[in-house]
Amino acid sequence: MTTALLMMEAALFQLRAALPDLQDDFTATQLRLAADVLANAIAGARDGVNPARVSDIEFALADLAGIAEMAASDAISAPIAMLQDDVQSLRAAAALDPALVAQIRTLQAKLRERKTAMERNQYRVEGTPEAALPHEPESLRAAAIPLARQLAAAGFDTPALDVLVADPDSIRYHHLSEISDELETIAPA
Repeated sequence: MTTALLMMEAALFQLRAALPDLQDDFTATQLRLAADVLANAIAGARDGVNPARVSDIEFALADLAGIAEMAASDAISAPIAMLQDDVQSLRAAAALDPALVAQIRTLQAKLRERKTAMERNQYRVEGTPEAALPHEPESLRAAAIPLARQLAAAGFDTPALDVLVADPDSIRYHHLSEISDELETIAPA
């Protein structure tokens, strides 16, 4: 994986070397800033590559590539393409365990079921009793504890999931979406 990081640093060097040729100072400034953010993300991965650090690199590269599209320069597009290829290699090498991704999907499905039942209870016919909600907070917590530990070991911060682990009875409708969104960011479908 260190080879991929070295290749990324080389491509970033090529990109920076091409920046003075840009006519638009604003775009060049934005590219320099985005390149610095990417360089910092790559530097953070030198101590060890994990899925969270790869995600940081990928996010920084997406910003850089978006700004580079405005520049429309061949000298910039070649290093960007190299960086994108290297990130894909890095992502494949540091991918989350498929069993962990399956656990994430299972918890997300339970959260969606509970959220849907809460919505239905809000819009029930007046005078009808509330339906029982599926997946009690304690059962959601039981599923969340090992998941939170494994994600922490992979380098991810999970503040929304941590609330579920710490105080399952405090979880309300909007928290369910926050947890699911957080997990979706970590393991996009």
